[in-house]
Amino acid sequence: MRKYLIIFAFLIAVQTLYSQSSVKQNFSKPLIAFSSDATPNDKQQIFIMDAAGDGVKEVCFKDLDCYSPRFSPDGKKIVFCATNIVSDFIYMIDLEDSSTFTFPKFVDGGTDPVFSPDGKYLMYRSEKMDNNAVYILDIQSDDSFPISDGSLSTHAEFSPDGNKVIYSSSMNDNFDLVVLDLNDTTDNAQKTIANSKDAEIYGTFSPDGKLTAYSSFDINYRGTVHICSSEGKNNISVSKGMGSSYNPKFSPDGTKLAFVSDKSGNFEIYVCNVDGTDLKRVTNKNGNTVEFDWSADSQKIVFESMKESVSSINIVDIASGSVENLTGEKANNINPCIQK
Repeated sequence: MRKYLIIFAFLIAVQTLYSQSSVKQNFSKPLIAFSSDATPNDKQQIFIMDAAGDGVKEVCFKDLDCYSPRFSPDGKKIVFCATNIVSDFIYMIDLEDSSTFTFPKFVDGGTDPVFSPDGKYLMYRSEKMDNNAVYILDIQSDDSFPISDGSLSTHAEFSPDGNKVIYSSSMNDNFDLVVLDLNDTTDNAQKTIANSKDAEIYGTFSPDGKLTAYSSFDINYRGTVHICSSEGKNNISVSKGMGSSYNPKFSPDGTKLAFVSDKSGNFEIYVCNVDGTDLKRVTNKNGNTVEFDWSADSQKIVFESMKESVSSINIVDIASGSVENLTGEKANNINPCIQK
């Protein structure tokens, strides 16, 4: 791992700005990206719309099912996953260049892509040479290299300053939560911050980098959401006794934590303060929710509502609890992500 950290540090040092010709497109911000099968070929493709559900536009035309769109920090690019059931691939489109809608840039085989905070790198999980690891790709040079510890690794995310990575490592026969310092080229660069008999995954940093949240899953796949310091101290079990809970996400202003739980019978969204207090459910019988995203002002959450045969993209106001269905219920609309 030390060799790869040295390479990464070098790439950061020599990174230079570059420009790319584009055909400008005009879209109203903030946009919501999502996956939908409301397409001529019945494949899941990537769409965008504004936060009111207007201006719906397909921005991906692949003969593959495409999922999990994520915006770049500047909001101009979208990275997403595509699958042919046998393999997973990562592609990227440029919203200012419509030619990429038909011919998206191929990134690599893999899944779970996320941008670095400065938008210069992509991090994702990929299986190469029997090594299912976390990789980082330099978007400018297309150079990629593994950064994880050689175990089966998953659910990686950058710290807000881009200097650290949190991910789940199976090095010790169970998924433990680890933090890797990308600027530390010594053997002490990686530290375990949560380990138990359960599997710790879905690790995420608070916006100021001082806190982390994650889910621990027991042998029955029952998840519990935790909050702790970025060093793993002062651990709080936020969802203890609530059924299975997972996928925690801090609000952009750092004051709240949202997650999904099946306490009510459906997977609904719950929100609490970052000290675990003032816990409340903010969706109610809207169908099962797995994926959601905070608005930039931390006042709303866009989420998927998955019912038996259709799914819709909805947005809920945290204060009032009012929910608006943005897509209707005539297709499989999933995996929403909102432009920050």
